[in-house]
Formats: sequence, C-alpha cells, structure tokens
Amino acid sequence: METESVAKLSEGQRACLRMVLMHMSSKDIARALDISPHTVDQRLRVAIQTLGAANRFEAARMLAQHERPELYQSPLYQAPHVAQPPIMARDMPIAQQEQRHFEQGFGDAVREEQVAFRANAWPVQQSFRLPLPTAGGARNDLGYVSRLGWIAAIAVGTALSFGMLLAGLDALSRLL
Repeated sequence: METESVAKLSEGQRACLRMVLMHMSSKDIARALDISPHTVDQRLRVAIQTLGAANRFEAARMLAQHERPELYQSPLYQAPHVAQPPIMARDMPIAQQEQRHFEQGFGDAVREEQVAFRANAWPVQQSFRLPLPTAGGARNDLGYVSRLGWIAAIAVGTALSFGMLLAGLDALSRLL
C-alpha cells in the first residue's frame, strides 16, 4: 500500500520531501527550488494526504524509507557497531579490579573507542573563573556573587581607565 502511494507522488513533491528530511524550512526549500513558499506548503500538504502521514516529517521518512531502505535506519533500533557501555569496577571481581588499576591507572574503565569522550575522574576546580565562555565550561557557569563581582570589577576598571584618559588629555592640553 505504501509503495502505491509513494508512486503517486510528483517529482516536485518528492523534491520537497527530500529537503524536509534535511530539516529545511519551507522558505529554504522555496529558495533552493526557486518556487514560492506557498507552493512548497501546497506540495507538502498534498504529499501528506497522499501518503496518509500525520505530518511533513513522517511523510519525508516514508519517502526515504521507500527510496533507500538500506540507508534509512529506524531510531528505535541501534546499529550493532554502537559501543556498549563500559564495565564499571563494581561489576568486576577484586583481582580484575587490581589488575585493571595497575594497567590503566585509577578511574572508570572505558573502551578504546570511548577514550575521546572520557571525562576527567578528578576535575580541577578553577578558583578564578572568567565571565566569558571557555573551553569545557558552560555559558552561564558563574554564580550570582561571581557575576556581581565581575560587574563591579569591570565598572571600577572602566572608571579608572576613563580617569586616566581625562588626566592624559589634561596633561596634553597643558603642554600645548
């Protein structure tokens, strides 16, 4: 039944659905196909009705599954090459734990492909935090006391630099 309904789609509807699968908006699709956004919405509406889908993304998924079933993977099932979670120390006998600690050092056991994603076991606390986003830090990782301190420090620094600028201009005007 799905094959018959996909066969009824026009090439324009298929092009719009392929771009929906790439998470493009109606305006972006219209720009790419050089048509109006209203035409894109109309094509998608007809395609949704033809396929009996609930929304544009489901219709795009149905088309992708029909055109290339080997490339489309349902999100319900993971591929077999996805790494399994690491075996934690509490799941291992004590002799194996001691051997692992001797070979790898202390910390959680990780697989070779997970080493790049391993978090530091003992993170170093930074006592002096900048008010700017830094590598490894969140955008708003300062507390309200730290924020107020930085606001005060910036205000004092601005006042001092403005005062120095005025003093320099005054000294310059006395020389000339």
